[in-house]
Amino acid sequence: MRTPSEVLIRQPVLAGTRSRVGVFLGVVVALTSTLTFAQVPDGAAMLAQMASAMRSLDYQGSFAYQHAGRIDTMRVFHAGGARERERLISLNGPRSEVIRNGTQITCIQADDSAIVYQSPSGRGLLPLVPDAADPALGEHYQISIAGSERVAGYEADIIDIVARDGYRYGYRMWIEKATRLLLRSVVTDTKRRPLEQFMFVSLEIGTPPDDTDLIPRQREMLTTTAAQGDEIDLRGDVAWKVAKPPPGFTLRSARRSRDAAEGSQHLVYSDGLANVSIYVEPRSGKSDEMTTLAGRGTLNIASYSTDQWQFTVLGDVPLATVTAISQSLTPLNSH
Repeated sequence: MRTPSEVLIRQPVLAGTRSRVGVFLGVVVALTSTLTFAQVPDGAAMLAQMASAMRSLDYQGSFAYQHAGRIDTMRVFHAGGARERERLISLNGPRSEVIRNGTQITCIQADDSAIVYQSPSGRGLLPLVPDAADPALGEHYQISIAGSERVAGYEADIIDIVARDGYRYGYRMWIEKATRLLLRSVVTDTKRRPLEQFMFVSLEIGTPPDDTDLIPRQREMLTTTAAQGDEIDLRGDVAWKVAKPPPGFTLRSARRSRDAAEGSQHLVYSDGLANVSIYVEPRSGKSDEMTTLAGRGTLNIASYSTDQWQFTVLGDVPLATVTAISQSLTPLNSH
């Protein structure tokens, strides 16, 4: 699924040699900071440390996000801990903000209208930051250390993540040496061509945001609307499944809106890095059956309907992946 920042903005490798790894390990042991990692045996372990750092560290800064032929600049404030707080502000184009308090997300548009909803996953607001803590990533991705560079004034180790097949994208990630905070992320296609990227241009790590940095401006003027019913876990009452998902993709969550019709559901399949969301809803209207395939940047969508149901499959994965999943959706019982 896409992060709230990506929804807001979009609006409706080179393997290191063993000798390089040895030198890198020696450097990391000597580093100290608010988060210090004494040993980094491989790139996969570094990714797990990155996932932890993105949640636990305090930081604030500005970044550029290149996608769909445009560049957006944003400012982010992040307070880490058991209950993360975060605020994202657009710096170019119409003013807009996203505020996260734990799992509660508030999206504020240029007209001061606001939508509030719950995000059970608790994902952060930065774009192109995968939750890369799955120890089995190496089965479907080749992960290697590919040197180092400076980003936003910090020394960063470069991690290359190359997909082993055409069902997922690759990444190149610049991870700060001492704290393991992600400084830059590039998503690449199967030919290693960049599709989207974000990069910090200024950053303060370890500096807690002020409380005023984490709340919306002019909040007394906001017109707030609660999003349609919160989703609830199905807990075994799953009506649909993907009979033959692409290699590595397994069911990670099954939910539906509280007021949704029987048989409706929201499934998330993941390989530990890439996520695909599947929405099943009762078909509305009497239009002919149709299939729609669309893509923009890293996001691809497949949508089709049957006599009773409308299916939408979307994710930051190649078109082949959403197509394979949409063609393999099967009811577990009759509806």
